[in-house]
Amino acid sequence: LAAGEAARADFARHWQAEFPGEPAPRMELGSVRAMERELERCRRHLRRLQRALAEERFKVGYLEAALARVPPP
Repeated sequence: LAAGEAARADFARHWQAEFPGEPAPRMELGSVRAMERELERCRRHLRRLQRALAEERFKVGYLEAALARVPPP
């Protein structure tokens, strides 16, 4: 338990340094296995977010190009 609390405190300290004023998300860091599960969950989430970002970038590029081709009124 003490190691998990120390890991959570360390994570929160690093989080605050990167994102001042934002509360650190709750993560299970009490064991190596728990940290591995959190890592995999974060990786899955990151893949979903990267896909969504790529889709939005594509739409923005398409719409900007389409609007650039429209003659002015």
